[in-house]
Amino acid sequence: MDSGKELDLRRQKEFTKNPGWLLTICFIGMTFIPRSFDHVLFIDGLAYAAISRNMALGQGTFWEPHFADSFWLPYNQCLFFCEHPPLMFGLQSVLFRILGDTMAVENSYNTIILLASIWLIVRVWQKLFEHNSPVGEHAWLPVLLWYGLRIVWWSVPNNLLDTTMAVFCLCSCYFQLTAITASQFKPGCWLLAGVMIFFACMTKGPAGIFPLAFPAIYSLVYGKVFFKPALSGTLTMLGGFLSLMLLLLQYPPAHYFLSHYFEGQVMAALLKKREKVSNDWTAHFYLVRLLFTNIIPHLVLLSGLLAANFYYELKLKISGQTKNVCYLIFLLTIAVVFPMLVSVKQGDYYLMPALPFVGLFFAACTIELLLPITIKFPFTTRLSVYAMSSITVILMTCKLIYPEPDRMFDIAKKLSGYVPPNSKIYLPNKISNDAAIHTSFQRYGRLSIAYNPKGTKYLYFDNSGETMLDSIKQTGAYQIIDLGVNAALAIYNK
Repeated sequence: MDSGKELDLRRQKEFTKNPGWLLTICFIGMTFIPRSFDHVLFIDGLAYAAISRNMALGQGTFWEPHFADSFWLPYNQCLFFCEHPPLMFGLQSVLFRILGDTMAVENSYNTIILLASIWLIVRVWQKLFEHNSPVGEHAWLPVLLWYGLRIVWWSVPNNLLDTTMAVFCLCSCYFQLTAITASQFKPGCWLLAGVMIFFACMTKGPAGIFPLAFPAIYSLVYGKVFFKPALSGTLTMLGGFLSLMLLLLQYPPAHYFLSHYFEGQVMAALLKKREKVSNDWTAHFYLVRLLFTNIIPHLVLLSGLLAANFYYELKLKISGQTKNVCYLIFLLTIAVVFPMLVSVKQGDYYLMPALPFVGLFFAACTIELLLPITIKFPFTTRLSVYAMSSITVILMTCKLIYPEPDRMFDIAKKLSGYVPPNSKIYLPNKISNDAAIHTSFQRYGRLSIAYNPKGTKYLYFDNSGETMLDSIKQTGAYQIIDLGVNAALAIYNK
């Protein structure tokens, strides 16, 4: 039978785990749920949703995705959208076929990605600490520290390719972790890991290849006893991945699409012919600076726990297993981020595949510092967690009652009452390449952009004080409609 001390310790650990999940769920709810009920989407997410919707409606195909009859980026010469591989568009188009043309599609898809990410982070954490159940039971901590990163809670509701790619990459690492720690060779797991890498690359290109480094890093951290399974596993995984790629390239539409994508996106980015975060050498380190900025709260938490353990004279003992997990996850994070630094085409959300590992890393660094504090001050810990959870619920409620407005959504919905779907609408020169207008009009009104006012009878003005609009009014040939928020539509009626 368990001693009274062991029972008390078990209760305290359980006591820490349950409030931890409560706080995690409330925080995710605060940052995710209100974003699922407003209409504020980043321009990339709007474009991807429009492409997926069009595919579901029969406009464009999997290997010839269609955004609109107009497009603001000049980098590719395709007659269709070949900026990114089409896997996410194909997946999301299935939801559009089921649910119809509604914002519920993006929100449902984002929810699936969120739940899949949480489940995988939990499974990876439990696998890493399967021989240390007191730590493995606290899978809420890596989830909280992952979603607590600003880039994560901004990106996940925004329908981005990077969040989908991150799921496939993390899934590959989980299959590899399962295979490499098994008592016998598991070719099925290694092959599935290769398939997940293939899916990641078909979502957002070469950035999804990094899980191939997992076996080498694992054997480096855990010793040469894992060298043989790591080598055989890598060869199996690589063989599966390359076989799928080679088979795919035998299909002419896929070969045509991917060759144009590689030339217009990947090579152009490496040759600095695409968008740049800046024009000097520091552009290469944008993601490193951004990552450091995002982990400042995590560093503060770690410092606070170290100080508290020192102040209360608690034993600062980090187990060897936890240290190995920290080394493994740290090296994996480097394997994700450093290859991206080759290009100066970088964006905040490019870090998404790395951030589950950042959450796992800081959770591993802090868990054995956190548990002694919670055991020493159980009532204060519980009270603090309940208070923070209550605050997040209040904030979530306020955001739901007072959602963030989206001017372009309101305008696009009003336009749809006057301009039929699949029409072209003219934009004046100074806003003709405004991505927010292109994506909102296509996603919410199925409208393409005309660059010549004679090419359409619909003319949009983002500023009702435009000189051209005043001239049009004087002709008497146009019906002028006030769209509100200082915008106007002119419809030629002769």
